[in-house]
Amino acid sequence: MDYYITTLCIGSRYLPIKQHWINRVKEKCNKSEIVIFGNTPRLYNFEFIWAYRLKHNLDLLTKYNKPVVMCDLDIIIEKDIDKLVDSPYDIVISREIGGDKCYPQDCSSKLGFGICCGFMIVKPSAIHFMNNIFSNMKMRKYNTYDDQVSIMKHIVNSKYSVNIEECSINGVLYKNNIINIDNIKICVLDFNIIIRDPLFTGPQIANHINIDNVGGVNNFIKYFYNKLENLPLTCRCGKKHLGDNNKCPHIEQRIRNK
Repeated sequence: MDYYITTLCIGSRYLPIKQHWINRVKEKCNKSEIVIFGNTPRLYNFEFIWAYRLKHNLDLLTKYNKPVVMCDLDIIIEKDIDKLVDSPYDIVISREIGGDKCYPQDCSSKLGFGICCGFMIVKPSAIHFMNNIFSNMKMRKYNTYDDQVSIMKHIVNSKYSVNIEECSINGVLYKNNIINIDNIKICVLDFNIIIRDPLFTGPQIANHINIDNVGGVNNFIKYFYNKLENLPLTCRCGKKHLGDNNKCPHIEQRIRNK
């Protein structure tokens, strides 16, 4: 299935990443067409960026009637995502780190998990659902322009059900959560498909790396070309304590497994 893969690049800070990201997408995802959103009016509220991003993606989806993959610049794709795009779901979205304690916790505590809009596939069959989400964001129904919060708030305040479905990708078995809501199916990917804070080089399809945790843009670019094990750990629990192994059990885990 042909699809668009889009990202947002506003301002100069992340500009050095842009070409590396484009090159990687072209290398791994040969069925995609890349679209980058970057020219914006002055954004008075940082949160409004997420509404701006969603609006442009919905316009693209409506105009061309093809799946749109929203993929942040801090996501490094490791394998072709075509199996995710071709999966039988209306929306496919990555999982947030933190389980039932992730942001916003009032929603994740009910679902048992959270979503991360840094990687989200929206298909034409989900236009009505996502237009409703966008309307809620514009009206700040949940006091925010944040898409992650708006989607999770809508889910837990609606009639929905959740089940687990297994899938095999490149010979690896994963367990995804499937949310049935508003006559569509949302697939929340197994955390090991799009890893939010990667520890090891493995079968993951993409690595979603916190740029600040690894010391900024120049360090982040190294993750396109070097093994994870040879680079700083990207772990949220170690965000304020980089280099202090006593503060992060994941750092200790990686040391033990080297």
